[in-house]
Amino acid sequence: MKENFQLKELVYNRNTKEDGTIKRTYETNGAAMYEAAVPQQRDTWAAGYYISHWAEDVLQLSNNERLKSSTVYHALKVH
Repeated sequence: MKENFQLKELVYNRNTKEDGTIKRTYETNGAAMYEAAVPQQRDTWAAGYYISHWAEDVLQLSNNERLKSSTVYHALKVH
């Protein structure tokens, strides 16, 4: 399995219109899947996050600079 996205990258889900950070990759029926930390509030990590599972074909790299520059995002990247 070759993943197009790496751990800790911020991605955008075109179906759900959400940004999230890749926490884990895995395979289901030969397709790449991603476990993502998704902020509870759209443009801030301040309220915490939930975990969602996303298929690779609905993802693209995120351009959400507000989330990328957040100190919480950088803390998420360390774990």
